[in-house]
Amino acid sequence: MVSKIRVIVIGLGQIGLDTCKLILKKDSLQLLGVVDIDPKKAGKDLGEFLGKKKLGIKIYDDLRFILKEFQPEVTIITSKSKLKEIANDIILCIENHSSVISSCEELFYPLAKHKKLFEEIDSKAKENFTHVLGTGVNPGFVMDILPLFLTSTCAELKSLKITRKVDLNKRRKALQQKMGLGLTTKEFNKFAKENELGHVGLSESANFISDFLKIKIDRWSEIIKPVLASRNIKTKHYNIKKGNIAGIKQSIFGLKNNKKIISLELEISCEVENSYDEIIVEGIPPINMRIENGIFGDTATTAIMVNVIPNLLHARYGLITMKDLSIPSFLSPITK
Repeated sequence: MVSKIRVIVIGLGQIGLDTCKLILKKDSLQLLGVVDIDPKKAGKDLGEFLGKKKLGIKIYDDLRFILKEFQPEVTIITSKSKLKEIANDIILCIENHSSVISSCEELFYPLAKHKKLFEEIDSKAKENFTHVLGTGVNPGFVMDILPLFLTSTCAELKSLKITRKVDLNKRRKALQQKMGLGLTTKEFNKFAKENELGHVGLSESANFISDFLKIKIDRWSEIIKPVLASRNIKTKHYNIKKGNIAGIKQSIFGLKNNKKIISLELEISCEVENSYDEIIVEGIPPINMRIENGIFGDTATTAIMVNVIPNLLHARYGLITMKDLSIPSFLSPITK
């Protein structure tokens, strides 16, 4: 009988709940417990929050306890976007010999912004024979890994342009809030200046691409702008008045000799009518890939974190990137 991979999950927001649901469908994985500091959740059975009968899987508010009690092989962290906010949890997992997968956007490629923290986590992971990986749909796939993979068919490469348009009406409340829905322009500018709004991870994707393709960039240019509602808009979670914030446009450009070599352009707003993802490779041969309707981020992020678990455990030790894994694929629910 093949032994199951022992897993715990930190964070029971929508991504965390969906991650738990998916793990429970996989014969090769065993969900041992969940951690969430919300007093309304801690101490209860996970089944209450998944719309199921009791599962015998408890929600804990003490990560240290659950790590020692269950000794998981893998911990999935779905709670935060900023690396500094989860760094202590990552280190605690490592010290208890648990590898880590996280949807934390800054963990995808922390070298540019958090070099010292990267080195600390990487060193501890190697010392404890564990792995640490940041992944998701964006960053983690559509605006970095997929474009990088497409360039493997090029004899010459001149530039990359990646565009992602996302209909925010269909996304979870937490993401709508991060995009500033319903704010006035003045409020948006204040929060954007304080780095409290917008998508986290665009610069991580851009630096990842340039470093792995060994493209020397003279300078980076980052822009974030509000998208204003052209009409009154009602989402499941927000009522947006005409003229208030309906989302964001965010971009980063890598310039060399004043030419845009790497371009990542993202719009996440309620004004997007038709979502799509597009990758344009200027090279020999040229490549233009367009994914109509786009890759739905919430579902894809959950899936990729679960699907890479077996690949992670066979990768080198340390803080690694998706480039360090064997090519991941759908993880079958059935073990044979």
